[in-house]
Amino acid sequence: MSDLVSVVFPVGPGVSDAGLALDDLFGQTYENLEVVAVLNGCPEFVRGDFLGRKDRRLRVIDLGNKPSLLNALDLAVSKSRGRWLARMDADDRCDSTRIEKQVELLEVGECEVVSCGISLKDAMGDGMHRYVDWVNGLDTPEKVSRERFVESPVVQPTVMMTKRLFEETGGYLRNGFAEDYDLWLRLLEHGARFGKIPEVLYDWYDRPNRLTRSDSRFEHKMMLALKADALARLPEIRKKGVVISGAGPIGKVLGRELISRGINVRGYFEVSPKRIGSTCQGAPIAGPEEFGRRWRDSILLAAVGAGGGRFKIRELANEASFREGRDFWCCC
Repeated sequence: MSDLVSVVFPVGPGVSDAGLALDDLFGQTYENLEVVAVLNGCPEFVRGDFLGRKDRRLRVIDLGNKPSLLNALDLAVSKSRGRWLARMDADDRCDSTRIEKQVELLEVGECEVVSCGISLKDAMGDGMHRYVDWVNGLDTPEKVSRERFVESPVVQPTVMMTKRLFEETGGYLRNGFAEDYDLWLRLLEHGARFGKIPEVLYDWYDRPNRLTRSDSRFEHKMMLALKADALARLPEIRKKGVVISGAGPIGKVLGRELISRGINVRGYFEVSPKRIGSTCQGAPIAGPEEFGRRWRDSILLAAVGAGGGRFKIRELANEASFREGRDFWCCC
């Protein structure tokens, strides 16, 4: 008998029709699953549809008019009965083989968290396309680990792991940060390997009411604070301090957040003649000719938001024999 998969399925205010998503889940080739749907502020007609459904695989928890995603996620996980936890958003779609293929990869035992390829639908900007292209390219555990501080390296509703791992890592925390990205960083910190089925098995719909556009936890400064929080927990950074490549808006915020967490920001590298030779938050700013030589015993953080900045710094870091994911991290 295959192990039960519990699909955590929040249904919030922006959901106008979850029927197609439910049909996709109930049509899975992997049959031993339950959908734990938590109604958290969804429209009344959607609520009525769920409460009227009769399917032994569907478990509905009604929170009434209380639109809290974290409450819905926590409650769904606490009520889940499966060995495996999967996520899906109520207004997305997935392939009929998604669950089966993710379970198969997890059971191989070479990774502890599995996602899949994504097709972006109804995109509201080029930025989302760039993000999905980047996420889809993170197709090995090594790539996910190496690029964890660029952006959230997996899309939450595509993920599956054991309930035990989720709980051992602390689950979703109420610490003011984006709950999914915070969880991925803690999982990676504790050695979890993120696998991916490169095949596109999930249709991810962009919506104007997406939380990343309206929730303060996803604002740029908060995401940098989350990255700094995770970086500051790395033993090598606590021991050696950091040097930041980029003294512009991103580098300044990242440096300030690291300093507030007790990390020694020894200096910055810059290409702007106006900044070279001055200081940023008390630390000296050096020019590109000193890159790879000055502060060589510190951990290098790339924090340049200009187009192509990450790739240029990565190229320079490789030429200077930095090892990405060990003594060098890209942070944007």
